[in-house]
Amino acid sequence: MTTQLEIFKGALAHRHSHYALRPEWVASRETVEALLGSVLQTVPSAFNSQPVRMVLLTGEAHASHWKLVEDALIGLMGQEAYEANTASKIRQAFASGVGTVLFFDVPSVTEGLQASFPSYAANFPIWAQQVQGSHQHSVWMGLDMLGFGASLQHYIGMVDSEIKALAEVDASWVLTAQMPFGAPLAEVSGKEKLPLSETLFVK
Repeated sequence: MTTQLEIFKGALAHRHSHYALRPEWVASRETVEALLGSVLQTVPSAFNSQPVRMVLLTGEAHASHWKLVEDALIGLMGQEAYEANTASKIRQAFASGVGTVLFFDVPSVTEGLQASFPSYAANFPIWAQQVQGSHQHSVWMGLDMLGFGASLQHYIGMVDSEIKALAEVDASWVLTAQMPFGAPLAEVSGKEKLPLSETLFVK
C-alpha cells in the first residue's frame, strides 16, 4: 500500500521546470481557476496578512504578455543577440503555453503591518517574500498534478507598468513572478541535489 508520505514525496519529485510546451488545456481552465483560488484561500501568510494576488492570463492576454516581454528584451539586447540567445526559450517554453499565472505583492499590506507592529517592522518584507514563495510553489505543484508543465520566471523590472495595465491591476502592486504553463512536450529529469548529510541535521 502506498503511504501518504510516499504520495507526497512522489508529487514533490515529479515537479520540474518544463521548457517545451504546447497550448493545450490538459485540465479545464475552470479547474485551473479553482486551483488558484484554493491556493489563495489555504496557503498561510504572516499575521494572516494575505498580500498575494494572482492573475490568470489566457488566450490573447497570455500572448500579449509575452510579446511585451519579448519586445523589451529585444530593446535591451538587440534583435540579433535576442534571436541567438533567448528567442527560442520565450517562444517555445513560455509564449507557446496555454496560459500564464502572474504573481503580485500588495505593498500596502506590509506597510500597514509595519505601522501596526513596529517591533517586527524589519521582518514583514522578508515574510511577504516567503509568502510569495509558498504560493508560487503550491501553484506549481498543483499545475503539475493536473498534468501541466510549468516553470517559474522573473521577467520583471522591464515593462512592469505595461504588464499591470494588461492585467488590469492596481498600479501599486508589485510583480514578483510569472508562471507559464501548458501541455508538456517531454518528461523532465530531476537535478542533482546535495546529500542530506549536508542539508538535514537532527539533534
